[in-house]
Amino acid sequence: MKSNFYKSFYLLIFFTSQLILAQGSGSIKGKVIDSNTKEPLVGANVVIVNTSLGAATDYDGKFVIHNVPTGKRVIKISYIGYKTKVIEIDVGTKIIDLQDIPLEQQVAIELEVVVTAQARGQRDAINKQLSSNTIKNVVSAERIRELPDESAAAALSRLPGMSLMDGDKIVVRGIQAKQNVILMNGIQLPSTDMNDRSVNLGFISSNMLSGIEVIKVLTPDMDANAIGGVVNLRIMEAPENFHFDVLSQGTYNSQDRTLPNDNYKFWVSASNRFFNNKLGIFVQGNIDRVNAGGDITNAGYQKGVDTMGYGLAEYRMLDFAFSDEENIVTNTGGSVVIDYKLPNGKIFLQNTLAHTVNDMARYRTEFDFAENSLFYTLNRDKHNKELLINALQAEYNFGKFKTELSLSHSYSDKNTDIRYGDPGLEFGFRESKGQPFVKYENGNMVYVTYVRERDYMTPDDVYKIQLDPDAWKRSPIYGWAGMRSEAFKQNLYTAKLDLSYPISITQAISGTIKLGGKYDFSKRNNNVEESYHRVGDPDFYNAVSNFFTNKVISNSSPLMFADIRNYDYKRGDYFLDGTYDFEYAIDKKLMDSFLPKSVSGWLKSRHRAKSERDDFEGKETFKASYIMGEFSIGSKFNVILGARYEHFNRNYKANFFYVTHAVDGDGVLYDTLNNANRNEENIFPNLQLRYKITDWADLRAAYSKSISRPDYLALLPNIYYEPGGGASAGNPNLKPTVTTNYDLAMYFYSNKLGLLTVTGFYKKLKDVFFQTQFYYQNIKSWNVWFPDSALWNALKLQAPNRSQLVTSYVNNPNPGYLRGFEIEWQTNFWYLPKPFNSLVLNINYTRTWSKMDYQVIENIDSVAGSGIRQRHYYLTKSRVYSGRLLHQADHILNIAIGIDYKDFSGRISYNLKDAVTSYVGVRPEEDQLTGTIHRWDLTLQQKLPIKGFSIFFNGVNLFRKPIKTYRDFRRPNQTEIISNLVSTSYYPTFYEIVLRYSL
Repeated sequence: MKSNFYKSFYLLIFFTSQLILAQGSGSIKGKVIDSNTKEPLVGANVVIVNTSLGAATDYDGKFVIHNVPTGKRVIKISYIGYKTKVIEIDVGTKIIDLQDIPLEQQVAIELEVVVTAQARGQRDAINKQLSSNTIKNVVSAERIRELPDESAAAALSRLPGMSLMDGDKIVVRGIQAKQNVILMNGIQLPSTDMNDRSVNLGFISSNMLSGIEVIKVLTPDMDANAIGGVVNLRIMEAPENFHFDVLSQGTYNSQDRTLPNDNYKFWVSASNRFFNNKLGIFVQGNIDRVNAGGDITNAGYQKGVDTMGYGLAEYRMLDFAFSDEENIVTNTGGSVVIDYKLPNGKIFLQNTLAHTVNDMARYRTEFDFAENSLFYTLNRDKHNKELLINALQAEYNFGKFKTELSLSHSYSDKNTDIRYGDPGLEFGFRESKGQPFVKYENGNMVYVTYVRERDYMTPDDVYKIQLDPDAWKRSPIYGWAGMRSEAFKQNLYTAKLDLSYPISITQAISGTIKLGGKYDFSKRNNNVEESYHRVGDPDFYNAVSNFFTNKVISNSSPLMFADIRNYDYKRGDYFLDGTYDFEYAIDKKLMDSFLPKSVSGWLKSRHRAKSERDDFEGKETFKASYIMGEFSIGSKFNVILGARYEHFNRNYKANFFYVTHAVDGDGVLYDTLNNANRNEENIFPNLQLRYKITDWADLRAAYSKSISRPDYLALLPNIYYEPGGGASAGNPNLKPTVTTNYDLAMYFYSNKLGLLTVTGFYKKLKDVFFQTQFYYQNIKSWNVWFPDSALWNALKLQAPNRSQLVTSYVNNPNPGYLRGFEIEWQTNFWYLPKPFNSLVLNINYTRTWSKMDYQVIENIDSVAGSGIRQRHYYLTKSRVYSGRLLHQADHILNIAIGIDYKDFSGRISYNLKDAVTSYVGVRPEEDQLTGTIHRWDLTLQQKLPIKGFSIFFNGVNLFRKPIKTYRDFRRPNQTEIISNLVSTSYYPTFYEIVLRYSL
């Protein structure tokens, strides 16, 4: 495959080189600018009339057109919102430099109106989309600068088909975050997640960006590892003259009543150009802090009788928890960008650092209905993450040859400061089992048990339960106390070279041949440390017996909730808007001190199996080459044709554990270098067509293929087996998901219409992976990475029995399908009478349909015979049921209406994201659905009488609609499957006051 690809590669280069008209032609270059502001116009369309020759201006407003036939020629320059300009020139064999070409604003000429900041930003985004050689969406620099969103993620969420998962990860067209790619000035960012390939964007400030692009159809010169799309965050460069910008912000959290001293933002930048504007230096820094979190209720359900068969089991409420979450996030960052303009090129040096500290405390009051008791817990996770990008990029024109070189290093890491209270290691303070709850009837306290009633209980019923006011006083520490530390580091090194050359076959057929290659090397290390202990073990209090000055604690006099309760917990006064009293919270400062000290006295503190089972070292090597041609046929037809070859090697080293004692965590590590070395080769064909139907309409069509590789933990060659307990393994044999993509788009545009786009898309996903369980005796038939009986015998270890359940990953044999359409209208009403001529409208709607026949593994223990002849047959078989793709919403709607009047600007925006499938379980009844999300935001800006100063007011998440999740299953003694509420989450409204000075 590889050799044939390269033969075709070089043959095409040779063939096209013979078509170049080297004689009788010249070149034209220039720069298109705004006649008033002198700023460059990006995406202006420059064409040679009556030929196929043309170009779009780059981010400096510059263009170059080669192979222009000699003689008198007419150049037409057009840009939405500006008057078209026509220039006549006499072309010779030398380069003609037209210098700065000013365009006049159309609206100012016709109505003598002032083009506002929002209208300018919208217009620039429109022209960038129109000039693109593929299908993309754009957030302009002006929109980010004038009415900024709180982060890059928030700005992206307003574009068609875009939504957020986990707060700040980007979902594109229903494709979850780990299957999309995030770039910064074309440099790929490494993953910021412990387990998968996703990138958090919440700690990247929108103020450092000059624009955002979302590319939804890849071209051959782009990596193919993006199923949904590619997000490119463009970093600011230094404009001409000295500029200084400083922003200070204070925020009020209306849900938890936290004040600006806990919620603030500070950002500053300075830039200038030197040596006749050749050298530009831009420096910026930021720090911000937000004290947020959610008010959350969550119901736990337990499978009951299963008399009606698979998918129809009864579920009953097992427990219910009220959680008050405090999440304090502090972001710091900065960047230094240096660029130098060469006579025929440019050098760009980028250095960007983003750092975040996430300090989370989740206080919980949990009802255990199976044992009729209360449980008071605290989940803690304070960690920091860092993202660093260093990149040197250069472009230079050697005559007609254009070369682009990129050398970069990007780095991400995570380190835990303190973490405890995870599921499985959850400890807290618990009443004695069987203690009843209370309710009040006619002013009298009545004791009630809910062991039987839980079968029929709903969350609304739990809200009505009242607590015994003395319950917390009789609650000792209970459970397994444990601490966990997570750390990862990833380094990504990249070298990329692109070459392009213009060709002209005839005056009616011209284009550019582009080819290049890329080399990536990535190294990642995951390290988990875990300690846990039963709180009743003799050594639990060894180091903390005298922790309190007025009490000696021991097994006979254990730590009580009363000893470590936060008696001044103010956040609880506002829980669920004050409709539910949350007053029983553990003092996190005391517990942060107590638990690490307790761990230091445990005779056995580190549990090797838990600590090392998911540790790994991974290296990934990526090589790619491509060739593509962009051809214009006449003045109306454009074609992109090409292919990309990618070779991917992954070399992972993980651990093989046989656990000899599950409780104590003892284990025998049989192989610290359990190695899996895999190679993948793929070729990705690409064809894109563009037809200019009229001066105001384009038709675009595209066919492409893309790929997404499985999560890190899914690919690990790790093995874990605990006789009589659990067994699990990664699966290095997993295949990547490969997607075939079809896109069709219509663009309608004019000075009055703005830009109206209608885009349809269809994706077929092959080899989507998922996690499931198998009986050990059926492992071989599923190609799962787990030792067979021969290895266990060779190691002289107890092999799993036939009924041992093994958790692993497999590829779904059935493809998934995603189809949908996007409609977007961007316009401003400059032609209407006042005050309507100040309105700016951005509206987009995305409708998607997805389907995948999920292969669900059912493990059946069947019994044959009776008495001494009775025998169990353990059978693992596949079932199929249809469902939607994960995180794919049927409907996404964004509406933003802005107004600019003199020195005032405002914008109100609304976002709707329809329900999504957020979790697929082993059984259909375990699938979880997240309900529809509504969000309103408001931004107001007023320039002050003092030059350079302006003040903002922002309202974020104004109406604070709750986010709810559901599961569909039967209640006891019911035949109908109903939608059962699992969780309800409220997140804050923020009111922000911003003072900004710009010079």
